[in-house]
Amino acid sequence: MRIGLGIDTHQLVSGDSIRLAGIDMPADISIKAHSDGDIIYHSIADSILGAIGAGDIGDHFPDTDPKNKNLDSRIIMELAIQKAILMKLTLNNLDVTLLLESPKISKYKSLMKINIMKIFNEANTNIKVNESMINIKASTEESLGFIGEGRGVTCYCMSSLKEF
Repeated sequence: MRIGLGIDTHQLVSGDSIRLAGIDMPADISIKAHSDGDIIYHSIADSILGAIGAGDIGDHFPDTDPKNKNLDSRIIMELAIQKAILMKLTLNNLDVTLLLESPKISKYKSLMKINIMKIFNEANTNIKVNESMINIKASTEESLGFIGEGRGVTCYCMSSLKEF
């Protein structure tokens, strides 16, 4: 079994939506990023890359490369999953924690899980990922610091991979 930790932090700017786990949620903010800024997908990918000893997403998708501008973060996750599959590893479970003052994500969590499951299941048809293998939590910073002041967002992900 392998375990990895992914952490991603981004600045928030004025906007009309925020993308989290492939869901564009209405909001008066957006994530400032070189790619599409999907911080949940970024932290998942980094946790998988960490679990397999393959660096981080910056190694594979540097923000200095113009071809990564506005990149769909699903591609980043797919690369991490494919690298794990090459090592004969598949998902045991994911635990995601999002630190964000607003918007609240509770009504979107099941859709987020479905999107994450789809990416895993399309990448590896031999092993099926189900909803119980993915947990998504959210917390605020109680108005403290850059997250609490609504200027940023951070996402943590712990992944556990097992041999198949």
